[in-house]
Amino acid sequence: IHRIRAEKSKAKLEDRVLKDGDVVTACQASCPTNAIVFGDLNDPESRVAKAFSAANSYALLEELNAKPAVHYQAKVRNTADLKGGGGHGHGEAAHGEGHNS
Repeated sequence: IHRIRAEKSKAKLEDRVLKDGDVVTACQASCPTNAIVFGDLNDPESRVAKAFSAANSYALLEELNAKPAVHYQAKVRNTADLKGGGGHGHGEAAHGEGHNS
């Protein structure tokens, strides 16, 4: 909360609104892989909003409509099982149709 308040104060002194990436949480700063994203979900162009809408983004208890503010991203390993994942058999021609003997 201290980092958020400091960045809000700085932006106010500079007579501007906070920009995406202005606030860097302690967890973000210490994560070497940049796996933690923090920002404004109401800004569709923010990094966090884009991460939330990614295909591999999910939330715990999502099926209960809990609407948590934390999402996780998973590496998708078997795309054939996904809806529209393009499993086997797509684009194969039917055999024996349209042939005249």
